[in-house]
Amino acid sequence: MTTVQASADRPSTDADHRLDALLLERWERDPALPAIVSGETVLTVGELRDRILRTAAALRAHGVRAGDRVVVHHDRSVEFVVAVLGAMFAGAAHVALGVDDPPQRTLRAVQDCAPRAVLTNSALRERFSGVPDLVVLTDEECATYPPTLEPVRDASDASADDPVAVIHTSGSTGRPRASLISHRALVSRIKALQTTHRMDERDRMLHHTVCTFDMHLGELYWPLLAGATVVIAAPGRHRDADHLAELIRDQGITTVYFGVSQLELFLLTRDPAERYDGLRQMLTGGEVLGPELVKRFHSRSTASLTNIYGPSECTIYCTAWVLPRDPDLDTVLIGPAIQDTELWILDEKGTPVADGEPGELYIGGAGVALGYLNRPELTAERFLDAELLPNVPSVSPNCRLYRSGDLVRARPDGALEFLGRADRQVKIRGIRIEPGEIEETAKRCTGVGQAAVVAHGSGAEKRLAAFVVPEEGVAPGSLPSSVREALLTWLPPYMVPSAIEVADELPLTPNGKLDRRLLETWAAKRSAESAPARPVQHAPVGVDMDVESVVSEVWCEVLQVSEVGRDDDFFDLGGDSFKVLRVVETLRERLRADIPLAALLLEPTAADFSEELRRIMADGPTD
Repeated sequence: MTTVQASADRPSTDADHRLDALLLERWERDPALPAIVSGETVLTVGELRDRILRTAAALRAHGVRAGDRVVVHHDRSVEFVVAVLGAMFAGAAHVALGVDDPPQRTLRAVQDCAPRAVLTNSALRERFSGVPDLVVLTDEECATYPPTLEPVRDASDASADDPVAVIHTSGSTGRPRASLISHRALVSRIKALQTTHRMDERDRMLHHTVCTFDMHLGELYWPLLAGATVVIAAPGRHRDADHLAELIRDQGITTVYFGVSQLELFLLTRDPAERYDGLRQMLTGGEVLGPELVKRFHSRSTASLTNIYGPSECTIYCTAWVLPRDPDLDTVLIGPAIQDTELWILDEKGTPVADGEPGELYIGGAGVALGYLNRPELTAERFLDAELLPNVPSVSPNCRLYRSGDLVRARPDGALEFLGRADRQVKIRGIRIEPGEIEETAKRCTGVGQAAVVAHGSGAEKRLAAFVVPEEGVAPGSLPSSVREALLTWLPPYMVPSAIEVADELPLTPNGKLDRRLLETWAAKRSAESAPARPVQHAPVGVDMDVESVVSEVWCEVLQVSEVGRDDDFFDLGGDSFKVLRVVETLRERLRADIPLAALLLEPTAADFSEELRRIMADGPTD
């Protein structure tokens, strides 16, 4: 039997597990401390509290009550922070929806979560005009309400098990999963972070994670509860290494979370001599962390580096491993269980595996989500009552275990090694994707009879490929472009396959199941075949040349895609830190221009990047 456990004494009252009660207690102690920094704007704790309470009062005046859901639709900003916490103080769970998602996907999420209200700005409110009986409030409207505490203090029926956040992830049936995160779960995680990576009034934490990833909860609630300051990165600049480095240096950032790919991109695009010794602690996760990246970070900062792991269904993280400064490091672990967490490694029959053997990870403890919103069957499938697992003894009373689908094995000291997935779910640049959701969406496209989606490649080279079978009478030639166009209206760009191939039929295994391994082989082979050879002759160089054609040509070579649209995003097509370098180096040579790496980070679409290159070539000297 392999059991990995960690626990901490829990406070005895619900108030000790509720974010509103804990924040009020913290804020009453130090109302003059800086709470938020955004550009030139600095909000004290007292000013932030008043804005949050005004928003909460506006929501309650429009009928929002405990247990309701409130959509937050803001760019990264002070207004976003106020909306998230205002929804919480009104007793609701916030549902953050990215402003760059396709409108149809946003409206589907609204329909799925059935919010009582939406918090947004005047420029975005029209997106929700077609939804009947939905209250839409802007930050200007909320500012007209008085900041009152009475409803918060009088909420005698408030429970630590009330939901506080809804996190959407990709779903295998074509419908995103929405995990319900409780006050108790999030407080447990913040206390775990504070126990091992303490912050106080002297600290500042960078808030730059996209709102659809659950780490944004940690970037807000953790520093605010610790008395530290939240420094907000500018909207759209979370990939901009220059901007982030400037914030880290000029704002005295001490604590940062970077996804693995982002950490790699950040280090590669900055001057190798630049150091980050002002940082005290760097957290990373979301993807497999390699030893070389660990060594590279350690060589440029005295800060600690911690690898954290955990699905959103378990609230931010459930294991952590502080990376040793070991020049001979060859394996990066995801670590042992954090406090208030219970981990089990089970085989296919639900029996604990022998010590050191691989198995599927089941996660229990205070951080486990309440389940999936309006998905009782899926909740029952993934969130299991421990009593129904007769081979798993000694679990806590009323314990539920989340079946992660991740394969791990335990080292003798309890630290876990991540081995991969047990199901079809994949991660592309740190984002969880269910190919089944893309397949179901593709089947809705005009002219598509069947569809299958696979991932091929590994690490930074992993990408999605779709195979579609046309309906009878449909000409196959135009199907890939029409399917791509349709998918872009329904799915975020990172879920649109980089290659869409037409097949006469989908291959089957001898027992009649879809042969996904063969499709993966086809996808890898066609990707290699479609990568264009580097042309020997190039167009004449000059400001008036067709820069966009050269950009498209280079992107196709580096990304190994057959075509690039004007509005395609480099990173959504599979771009990463290494490919940024390859693209810029190639274009420097072909255009004979001094192109900064930041140009592609700031303007990641083909059209905008090409326009930026034209400006650079017009303003600066060429060789």
